[in-house]
Parts: sequence; structure tokens; C-alpha cells
Amino acid sequence: MGNIKNLRADGIVLCQPDSSKGCSLCCGLFNFRDVSRQALTVFLEKGSERESLIKSHEDYREPDDVRDRESHVCPYQGFLSEGKPGCLLHPLYCGEEKRGRSLFAEKVCSRFLCPAHYLLNMEEKKALIKLVNDWYLYSLAIADPLFFSKIYKKRVAEFPIDREEGMVRKLINLDLLEHGKRMMKEDKVLFSYSVSEYNCSRKE
Repeated sequence: MGNIKNLRADGIVLCQPDSSKGCSLCCGLFNFRDVSRQALTVFLEKGSERESLIKSHEDYREPDDVRDRESHVCPYQGFLSEGKPGCLLHPLYCGEEKRGRSLFAEKVCSRFLCPAHYLLNMEEKKALIKLVNDWYLYSLAIADPLFFSKIYKKRVAEFPIDREEGMVRKLINLDLLEHGKRMMKEDKVLFSYSVSEYNCSRKE
């Protein structure tokens, strides 16, 4: 899948790229049948409540309304701040390492990087972080990185980004919004944990 050490050398990790947005897709956020902004916002807003009630993964019952029964939906994801999904057990958020309470614990969570890290080049990663500030649209791009790569190349070919950055930003966000509507109609799994799984999903 790639060398994580070399991947980190470019200095770009997409999970929590800045103070305005974040992603928790690897925590199972897009595994719900309803992946609308409204439904996922409600789930994330209740994250702190779940975190205080559930003491370990053994106390947690997986949701019924999921796309893949074999995939885990972590209850400890929520809004770290307004519009910024993430892990409520992460030491950078709560001041201490609490991920041992989760199903995969700190060892797995801290080492995992999703396909977007391998499939987007450095320019595309920087563009994604710079041009997409809405958490929901950002998550859509992470879920389907080659779609983002395609629309980014298309839009910068149409408009010189050094002079028309605002237009490129607007069009890319609209493209992602429309892509999200199409994804909502899909019955398949929307987030892949490996590049090979992602490629197979795209072929389907």
C-alpha cells in the first residue's frame, strides 16, 4: 500500500489538517446508510454524550442502520470544535491517551492512513486542504480521492488558479456537493480502508 514513513515525509497528513476541518471516515462515519450532512451532524453532535456513557467498546452496540455489518462505527468520534470531526479520545484533544477504550486502540489508530494519503500527490493534498474548508465536502473528497483529483485537474485546466482561485474553489466545492448526492443513492460501501479495496470499489 505504500511506505508510511516516506509518506509522512511530505509533511501532509489529511486527518486533521488545520483548525477549521477534520475527518473521521476511518472511524466509520460514512458506514451509515444515511450519509447526509444532516444525519451525520446529529451523530457527531452526540459524540461527547456517548464518550461519557460508554466506558469501553465492550459496552457498545453497533448501529443497525449501516452499510457494512463487518465494519466498525466508533462511538468516540464527534465534533472536536465547530465543524471539525475527529477522535474524542485522542491525546491532542483531551490531553491524555484514552484510545485504549476503543476497539482498535492507540496502536492501530495511530498507524493507519487512508487511501487518500497514497492516491493524492502533494499538490492535490495541498489544494484539498486549501480549497475545501467545509468538513462534509472535505470528507467526501477523502472518501473518493481520485474523484477529487479528477475535478481538481479539470478546474485548474479551465482557470489559472493563481488568478482565479476563488472560482476554482467554488466549482470544486459544487462538484463535491453533487458527487455527495450521487453517493447518497449508492447502496455500496462508500469508504475504503486500503488502496486495493478502493480500486475494486471504483471498478464496480
